Amino acid sequence: MFGKEGVSPPDVKPRSEQDIDADAAKSFAKKDYQLPPPSFQPLYHEEKKLETPKVETPATLVQTEKCEPASPPPVKITKDMVELEHDMHENTKMAVDNFKKATQYCTDYNKALYKVVESSLDDLDRKYFTALQGAQSERDGAIKKAQEASAKAKLAIETLDRMIKAGVQAPPESIVATQRYIKQFRADLAAAEAEFKVELDKSVLSDKYWNKVETARNAYKEELQILFPGLDLNTRKLDIKGDTDLLLLYALKQVQFLQNQLAELQTVRDLKINRAIECHDEKAIIEAKVEDMIKSERIEREKEFQKRSLAIQAEANRHLKEQLKKQFEIQQEVLQDRLSKKEKEVMAKFSRSVSEQVEKERVQFKKELAAMAGKLQAIEQTLKQRAKAEAEARRSQSLWAAAEALLAATRRQAPETRVDGELTALEKAGKDDKLVQTILKGIPAEVREKGIVTERSLRERFDKMEKTAAKVALVGRDGASLPVYFLSWLQSKLLFQKFSEIPKDELDNLPTDFTKLDTFDIIQRARYYMDQGDLGAALRYVNLLQGSARAAAAAWARAARHHLETRQAAHALMAHASVSGLLYL
Repeated sequence: MFGKEGVSPPDVKPRSEQDIDADAAKSFAKKDYQLPPPSFQPLYHEEKKLETPKVETPATLVQTEKCEPASPPPVKITKDMVELEHDMHENTKMAVDNFKKATQYCTDYNKALYKVVESSLDDLDRKYFTALQGAQSERDGAIKKAQEASAKAKLAIETLDRMIKAGVQAPPESIVATQRYIKQFRADLAAAEAEFKVELDKSVLSDKYWNKVETARNAYKEELQILFPGLDLNTRKLDIKGDTDLLLLYALKQVQFLQNQLAELQTVRDLKINRAIECHDEKAIIEAKVEDMIKSERIEREKEFQKRSLAIQAEANRHLKEQLKKQFEIQQEVLQDRLSKKEKEVMAKFSRSVSEQVEKERVQFKKELAAMAGKLQAIEQTLKQRAKAEAEARRSQSLWAAAEALLAATRRQAPETRVDGELTALEKAGKDDKLVQTILKGIPAEVREKGIVTERSLRERFDKMEKTAAKVALVGRDGASLPVYFLSWLQSKLLFQKFSEIPKDELDNLPTDFTKLDTFDIIQRARYYMDQGDLGAALRYVNLLQGSARAAAAAWARAARHHLETRQAAHALMAHASVSGLLYL
């Protein structure tokens, strides 16, 4: 068809020779729906008795064990199944046929409505309205019948399908055939119903707009009957007898009514804006306010432009009439050509004056409109910046609260506490902040999984660690013999620690040689800072331990390090949140 050799082009008639109504009737005319034969045969007839033919054969006696003959399982096809299948066939055929009729009636209704709408007033005839009403009533009746038959057919299909799935006793070939018919009937019903719904949707849409036309037409008819009693609206040309000023007065009242409705719509729009403000939706508030201000300003400017143009035109008309009247009184006997020439000059002057004045007002209007648009853009930018500042301030508050919760978790009374919830809250509060993400990445994964040891528990564990480190003070990194362990333990029992003062240079963080400090000096300084509440300084001295004492303090040092890392992260995030909040005050 598309340029291939050996293929003749299709026989398509020109547009002028086509009969649209005949083609539509031919396309919509389909073959009647034919049902397949039922699979279940009712068992109400007598079974035929099979006679065994007489054949002479030599008999051979074979002695076997005595056994009871096996009877085949009974095959039962109940009367309910036969009736259900019969109902399924009949209702499916009825539903499909009625759906096709309803589809055709919907098409006829749409065509009739199309003729009514597209026909001109001169060609419009009463028979079109009669055909439209008849098609509508036939469509509604066919729809009702099709829906009832479809419901019955679906009920029979579903009931029969459930019985088959429940294991009804019937020949396998009958069950297979019935299942095939069930599938076919469902597909046929779905196809017919889908085709009907497409045409019904078009018909319902046509009904919607046609009802509006009918409502407006009836309202206009009643109003004209009130204004002009006895007026026949069915005639092609209306013969209005009476004062037409009443019609003009009524039209004026209708215009005023529509203006009141417009004002009401503007009031509703203001209410929507106020509701958006009450809902604290800042984006919607900004867009609604800007749109409302632009529309209001545009309407006001257009009204002002129309008023000024009307005033200028009225003044020019008055001036023209006065000049023409004076010229007519003074030069009444002047030749007609001179009068026409003067009239042309006056008209040219008037047109030029009006065009110049209108152009001047238009330029002024554009300038004012541009200035107003600039102000509105500035207001919009200011509102957006304010909204952004408020959002950042709220984010800073959320971040500070989450960091404060993390810091409070380190001071709980429990020996250990989990901080995964606080860390998750910090991640949500600072999901777009690179500094917050960097600080949170610095927290070890072990803290997220197992939690941290609280400050109170670290103090209690420090006492145990101190005693253990003192007991193994003489033991090296690689261990020692049993006598060395015994001497180290004995030393911890017999040695009395003298809490001498820590040198002032060491307290002032001046350069100090920490290699001269032994295990007891280091533990003494760590104890001092623990009593002062300086966990960080105590951890630094514990890290100076060597040998087995360092191994004994490793668990406490790791727990203290995780505690300090978490607390330092909380302090850093609180400081960052405070600074961010101050920037947007």
